Amino acid sequence: MVAKRKPAGDDCCSRALETQATRLDDTDFGPRELIILQTARYFFDSFAYPQGQSWILGFDCPSVHYGEAEGARVAALVLDSVQTMRLSRQSCFRFNNPHCVTCSQILSEHERLFMRSFVALRDDRRPVAFSYAMLLCEMNPVDSFLAAQLRLVNATADRTLAPTP
Repeated sequence: MVAKRKPAGDDCCSRALETQATRLDDTDFGPRELIILQTARYFFDSFAYPQGQSWILGFDCPSVHYGEAEGARVAALVLDSVQTMRLSRQSCFRFNNPHCVTCSQILSEHERLFMRSFVALRDDRRPVAFSYAMLLCEMNPVDSFLAAQLRLVNATADRTLAPTP
């Protein structure tokens, strides 16, 4: 029997902040990082709850900001990063519901490591990115994940974001 997921409304929960969680307002993420996080969350949600088909939103999200062609490329690169990370991990990946107003404002520890590896590569701090990736991938090989993250960094570098409609 498959457990039914509670559909997200404006606020699907009243959860307390986990000890390792961070509010997005307390991060230094800019628009590029927030787009990548939201896109990744849609893909995480698709793997956890395939019936919800959040992968469609995973392709729409960056297209709104980067245009149709470049947005599809960014979405595919985010999916590649997510998939290479999934192949390295052994345990469950904790993420927050991208469809919930409250949950989507919280960054889980796993999401934080995913995004910090991206930010470290963006800032050309490869040893730091490697450290975050090792923690995220549970000390398993991280070369494929970091290569995918680097492709994502390069694809989103110096791109002008379209204004949100």
